[in-house]
Amino acid sequence: MTRWILALSEFDIQVISPTAKKSQALAELLAAFPTTRMSVKQSELPGELQEVTSIEEPEWELMFDGAASAKGGGIGIVLTGPESQVLTKTCKLLYSCSNNEAEYKALIVGMEMAEKEDVKRLAIKGDSRLVIQQLKGEFAGKEPALVKYRTKAQQILQKFQTYRLEHVARSQNKYADALAMLASKMDIQKDQQAVITVEARTSTTKGQSCKEEDDWIKDIKARLTGQQIMDYKTVRHFHIEEGVLYFKAPTWVLARCLSRREADCKT
Repeated sequence: MTRWILALSEFDIQVISPTAKKSQALAELLAAFPTTRMSVKQSELPGELQEVTSIEEPEWELMFDGAASAKGGGIGIVLTGPESQVLTKTCKLLYSCSNNEAEYKALIVGMEMAEKEDVKRLAIKGDSRLVIQQLKGEFAGKEPALVKYRTKAQQILQKFQTYRLEHVARSQNKYADALAMLASKMDIQKDQQAVITVEARTSTTKGQSCKEEDDWIKDIKARLTGQQIMDYKTVRHFHIEEGVLYFKAPTWVLARCLSRREADCKT
């Protein structure tokens, strides 16, 4: 080894370590073998924050109404969820109050119901223009008795993420209105509850027709058409026209005769 060093010492030789040009080599390789199937692999960088998608809470609907009468006040609440679930409540107010006070009380109780159901977004609808506009800040409060109600309602409103206040016509608030009116008319004592069941029924049973004639109509028709012996005193006030039995009034006005079942269908 020493011999080689002495032999080469007369030449000006420098030793340089070569640097790798990986990027240039990769570019030359891609140019030599082009392809359309190559794709760039996406990889997450360490510490990179991923995008977080927020899920919006569903909106519930609160319909409220209040009524005042000589027997006290009543409130009605209908709370409807995003999946059409319906919660209702009606309360008797065992104290003298105005209609506006009853409206505010209905709203407060309704919002407390929504809060218990962990509702985050609430659409509030009522037919009391005064209550809705006051909470919107569009009406000034002139009744001192309503100040405590409005303050309480505003405090509860702040517990929801979002809320909407909308005035609707009474015709759009029939359910809550009926509940409030029913409670205001009922005689109920403190700590007493009344369970009311509403069933839908028709005046006829399955297989029966409203136009089915009673026996007395058939009997008179038979007498008038000669199928039975005619009793003039019985049939003299009746008349048949196109198969329909009519009663002749003294003024000669004809009134069509109805069976009991057909009369029930029309009521």
